[in-house]
Amino acid sequence: FNFADGLRLTAYVDNVICASLRYKKIIVPCDELTAMIESNQLVPKASEDEVALRAAALVAIQRVVSNTKESLSSNELGNYLWGGLGKAPEVRKFNRHATKTVFY
Repeated sequence: FNFADGLRLTAYVDNVICASLRYKKIIVPCDELTAMIESNQLVPKASEDEVALRAAALVAIQRVVSNTKESLSSNELGNYLWGGLGKAPEVRKFNRHATKTVFY
């Protein structure tokens, strides 16, 4: 799609992006949530843990973008985290959080 204001879109934050940011230690969940992720337990949809993890990822992306003096857009960074870094073999092996939902 070629939206005229596409660079104003925010990044989508799925479990690949959260895992990529965790892998780089840009976001660090609490010990309890990390244990859930590492033991492949489901993180309940809309739970405080799930919302906090996704919110932390979104805030992290926005901070990185602001530190680039916005030469990189939020959605461009999100695309890199998902399709670039997120596809690297060492990141693909890194546990991602699992949430049962039809929304993402």
